[in-house]
Amino acid sequence: EHLAVAVEKAKLFREAEKKAQQLSVLNTIGAAVNRSLNLDLVLHAAIDKMIETLNFDASWIYIVDPSREQLELRAFKGLDEQSARRLDQRESSARLNEKILTTGERLILEESENETEQNQPGSRNGLGPGQFASTAGFPIKAKEKVSGVLHLANKVKRHLATDELQLIASIAQEIGVAADNAQLFEQVNSKTQELSLINKELDDANRAKSEFISAMSHELRTPLNVIMGNAELTGDGFWGKVNAEQIKSMGKIRHHAQFLLKLVNDVLALSRLDAKKMSLELSTVDIDAVVAHVQGHVEQLNRSKGLDVCWEVDRNLPDIVTDETKLEEILQNLLGNAFKFTPRGQIIVRVKNVQAEKLIEFCVADTGVGIETQDLERIFSAFEQIREAHTGEFNGVGLGLSIVKNYLGLMQGDIRVESRPGEGSKFTFTVPHSLPIPS
Repeated sequence: EHLAVAVEKAKLFREAEKKAQQLSVLNTIGAAVNRSLNLDLVLHAAIDKMIETLNFDASWIYIVDPSREQLELRAFKGLDEQSARRLDQRESSARLNEKILTTGERLILEESENETEQNQPGSRNGLGPGQFASTAGFPIKAKEKVSGVLHLANKVKRHLATDELQLIASIAQEIGVAADNAQLFEQVNSKTQELSLINKELDDANRAKSEFISAMSHELRTPLNVIMGNAELTGDGFWGKVNAEQIKSMGKIRHHAQFLLKLVNDVLALSRLDAKKMSLELSTVDIDAVVAHVQGHVEQLNRSKGLDVCWEVDRNLPDIVTDETKLEEILQNLLGNAFKFTPRGQIIVRVKNVQAEKLIEFCVADTGVGIETQDLERIFSAFEQIREAHTGEFNGVGLGLSIVKNYLGLMQGDIRVESRPGEGSKFTFTVPHSLPIPS
């Protein structure tokens, strides 16, 4: 009885030791899979550990190449390179791999090669494929799809126990995970490189576009200024007496030339914003002076309109640190839109100091055509206009509000709009009291 117990304990100890070795193999391969996305490194680590721990004479692994959809020999041990390459080209090996790929089941072969193959030239160089008495092929799977084949071989006939078969199947599954991860990583890298190339091409195209627009804008402004200057001189009678119709015609030339000049300036500003070449010219700004300049601009706009313009400006507004030119342009763009889309009625301009939040708030409200709710966000995009702007009654290309929003982004300001169709619109924007002046 004591001997029986001792034998049983020894048997259990050997089984536990064997199980520990098997777990060590799995842990080593699992660690390699988790540690590296280099598939070749994982495959060689798996082969080394299997041959060392499970006492096989040779092992080799095929992985499906996604680009060619063919098996490719990726790792081997126990074979010299010449034998391994010849093995890769053998018809019997190809049939065996094809069967495992098709069925997804393992194949165990004993005395798989005959004497004729053993005596082939080259089989004497190391362990040629004709010198194995037993071989086993296991499918390498990832997400239920066979992605390769793992081969193990012995020079002497060997029977694989159930636990060994299960262990090798688990190793093949780990290898499948590694192959899938590596292929995904390669795909991500490939797509990243493609996207980087596309982004570079887009950046180059945008830069070329911005440079072209900038150059064209500069070239267009010069002749427009000449046209406007000569039209004004002619209309004023500088070169001789002109009649009423000629004066009227010169006025139309100046008006439309000014519109074209603003359009050119807007396109130039937008191209500089897109190219991120727009910067702020900060200075201490007197808000009352800005309002006075804008009032002069409004008087010109209102000569032909005759709208009721109401100014509600807080007294004793503090000086602020911001970009004065851009602040004036924002107000002029908003007032230009108010006049454009208000055939009759009233425009109200409010300026107040929000001391608690260290902000100056500007508001431009009109009683014009208004904006549909679904268009309120869209109007701040470049070249976007409300439906009424396409009727011919209101000219423009939809750059003003886009420039306003971009300028306010640079100036750390904000803008919001409230509007109802047929009742008018109210644009409210804020700028901080102070922006840090660059040293």
